[in-house]
Amino acid sequence: MKRMRDHHSPELFDPWEHLGPKRRRLLEISWSGVFREYLLDQLPVSELAAGFSDKHGRPSKDLSVVLGALILQQLHDLTDQQTTEAVALNIAWHYALDIRHEPDAYLCERTLRNYRTRIMESGLDTVLFRGLTDQLIEKVGIDTNRQRLDSTTVQSAIRGLTRLGILVEAASKFLRELKRKSPADFAEVDSEILRKYFERQGEGCFANTRPSESKRRLLEAAQDVYRLVEQFRESDAAGLESYQLLYRIFDEQCEVTNDPDSPVVIRPPRSSGCEGVISPADPDARYNKHKGTGYLVQIMETFDSPGEPVDDAESQPSPPDLITHVAVDPLTMHDQDALVPALDDVDSRHISPQELLADSHYGSTECLEKGENRGVKIISPAQTAKGAKQGKLTLEDFMLDDEGRVLNCPAGHAPIETSIAEARLQVLFDPVVCEACPHKDRCPTAAVGRSSQRYQYTHERVQHRARRLHETSDAFRDRYRWRAGVEATMSRFKHQMGMAHLRIRGMKRVTFSALLRALGLNIHRVAAWKRAMATR
Repeated sequence: MKRMRDHHSPELFDPWEHLGPKRRRLLEISWSGVFREYLLDQLPVSELAAGFSDKHGRPSKDLSVVLGALILQQLHDLTDQQTTEAVALNIAWHYALDIRHEPDAYLCERTLRNYRTRIMESGLDTVLFRGLTDQLIEKVGIDTNRQRLDSTTVQSAIRGLTRLGILVEAASKFLRELKRKSPADFAEVDSEILRKYFERQGEGCFANTRPSESKRRLLEAAQDVYRLVEQFRESDAAGLESYQLLYRIFDEQCEVTNDPDSPVVIRPPRSSGCEGVISPADPDARYNKHKGTGYLVQIMETFDSPGEPVDDAESQPSPPDLITHVAVDPLTMHDQDALVPALDDVDSRHISPQELLADSHYGSTECLEKGENRGVKIISPAQTAKGAKQGKLTLEDFMLDDEGRVLNCPAGHAPIETSIAEARLQVLFDPVVCEACPHKDRCPTAAVGRSSQRYQYTHERVQHRARRLHETSDAFRDRYRWRAGVEATMSRFKHQMGMAHLRIRGMKRVTFSALLRALGLNIHRVAAWKRAMATR
């Protein structure tokens, strides 16, 4: 039976009067006061209450207290045990959650786990972040016309495993679940396999495998996994989550052959791809060559570019920068694919920016067009020209006219012929002049295999040239310099809010933590702004 206390109506006597004016003031301008004043009444308790009866069952905890406690747990990066102690003993938590009655001050760890699971399964964590963030934006009066977007990598609580370790851990996980849920099938498993993967004791186990032996032991583990997969393929055990994971890992790492002497071979490492499982403990985590292992978190935030500094004691402090969008994606997802979901999210909440700063990963021509179609001007540098990375001359080094024709090469020589077609443009230079040019080894007209000194490029390449030249101007640099502020947000998000050292695994749990810790960072920033306002 659901229970929701009335936090709108005041008490006849102020329950916080005993604190005194000074301590009361400290609470009001802290995170506790921000949560109580702006967010407590806006918690989506009705959505959570939909899973409870009005008349039957044991009365639930006050749903506002439970929802608030889960948010504050992420705000302070606490364990479940620390959270229950804070709800029972911490006066700042009592003030934030408006705990006036003795029964509301007690939560057990199991209650927290059950409500957290209910919130994750129903997607209420997204509702919490969006609704409460929008409330903070409205109450503080944040201008959302200028925002910036970036991504960062977070790693769940997993350890790095070799291909041998992935197969061994997957087999062990399956056998443990098989024993719990199907003891009869577990009794049919070969005793040697149980010794190596379940008991993991005695000679022949994989814990002390030397690097020189890993190749041979990998094939041995693959054959054992193949025996398990085939033994339970048609049984009820095939419906176990751990069996499906075992089958998936076997399919990614191994291949079945028609050779009776060697029915299983190991796939080459490069054939597995980046979408494969890197840890049976967290099948949702992915590997990226440039970013490591874990998940990709997209963050969009508002920002304010202050004008000239004013030495005035009565001037108001700048409003806080608030995170408006958070999304957790696989680490194999490219940043440019996250742009449209981010813009659609803030647009659906009527906080869409007019100007969005982002790095070059979001700056493709396609991304700029998608932003323009949504009324958003994306300010992002173009990717560095491929030739420039190799020390070659590029189209940016040539002088062009308004139509894109080459007027002069970097050495100052005019072409002997230029042409424009629908698909591309072409320019021809005098071979005698090019042969004597000191830049001939770096010039794009001297590509290997060409019989003439010609250079072809597309109309889109001309547009990229104009963008790159504009990026060197003071006007672009003055507008784009504000993007660097999002790096400080990423640092606080990962280190102050604890996202750099997660104690959880799985996409749903990581998403839950990312959303509520971003909300917690917003609360911290509003509290800092309130303290600055109080000193004026």
